[in-house]
Amino acid sequence: MLRFGKNRFLCPSLSHFSTTFASSIFHLLSTATPEAPSPTSSSQFAVNYLIQSCGLPSNKATRLSRYLPHLKSPEKPDAVLRFLRQAGVTEPYISAAVLRDPSFLCFSVENCMKPRMAELLEIGFSPSDISLLLSLCPNTFAHTKLQQKIQFWMPILGSIEKLLLALKRDMFLLTRNPENYVMLNVSFLQEQCSLSICQIAKMIVASPTLITSRPKCLEIKVKRANELGFSCSSGVFWHALVVVNCLNQNTIDARLLDWKNLGLSQEEVSLMISKAPYLLRITEKMVGRKLEFLMKEAACDKLHIVQNPALLAYSMEKRLNPRNIVRKLLESKGLHVGNLCFASFVKPTEKQFVKKFVLPYEHAVPGLHQAYIDACAGKTATTY
Repeated sequence: MLRFGKNRFLCPSLSHFSTTFASSIFHLLSTATPEAPSPTSSSQFAVNYLIQSCGLPSNKATRLSRYLPHLKSPEKPDAVLRFLRQAGVTEPYISAAVLRDPSFLCFSVENCMKPRMAELLEIGFSPSDISLLLSLCPNTFAHTKLQQKIQFWMPILGSIEKLLLALKRDMFLLTRNPENYVMLNVSFLQEQCSLSICQIAKMIVASPTLITSRPKCLEIKVKRANELGFSCSSGVFWHALVVVNCLNQNTIDARLLDWKNLGLSQEEVSLMISKAPYLLRITEKMVGRKLEFLMKEAACDKLHIVQNPALLAYSMEKRLNPRNIVRKLLESKGLHVGNLCFASFVKPTEKQFVKKFVLPYEHAVPGLHQAYIDACAGKTATTY
């Protein structure tokens, strides 16, 4: 059995996810296919409407028309679209909402859309927040208790941003009635597992079903995390709960074996997972690819990686490689910052990194900022 310590680590912040949130949902939704209901005769009117008024390709329009079997007139959906556009909801968000659940096009503007919009503005949602909410779970605009549901979650999650992130992973979070389970689970995690409300909020954002499941199910997940060697007093215990909620025991065992097959010892694997249990969710292929990059391209020794396992959680294309390019450019000019350990370059946020390692050295390395921008965009690095 692996025995993990109480080491803490700096995990990627929630702000990293929020900065990519709006762009990523549209890509995912544009390729996703909702689970189809029982086959019914598709309305040709609905197909034509989705193509002509919502800009959907014919194949998606045909598939999604099943959700609009009674649509025979453009009056109601035209009113909904007109209301949303006048409220400042832009086309990408409307398209994402249609792809997610086109039945909202048949909601009443007076009885559903306007009251929900007013309630959301009243409790602090910005127009952009409302647009995101619509794109993630348009069905919530038909629920008369939407405001009440949001007010239930806000003290637990702490911010609208975290609520939206949780909804990205569970679009039914605001339409279920799990309040009794949630409060029992929150109390259990605080009293029996010593988790803070901040840690619980992060756990919910990462895996909402942990907190909405039956208390007995949560207790089983806690037991599994304990059996893996994680103590409730560990600062990363909530990460371990997310892992056991997402992966079964066979998968976890296979991942641990995979890591050893990559040349890591039992002790090294134990230390890395004790600091960053969420790494168990990364496939062997991806771990191997990042290990090779870190050791060959970034010239990191294995000890540095073992002591900073969060390096393996970052995107190679958007973070590891661009920052390594900056580091090499600084080193090429003999600048002392280029001698810092690689983790010092990777861990800062985007804003912090540019402020600390890019802008101050533009005079010494002309084109440094552009080189970094190009690398982040996936363009071939240019010699500056």
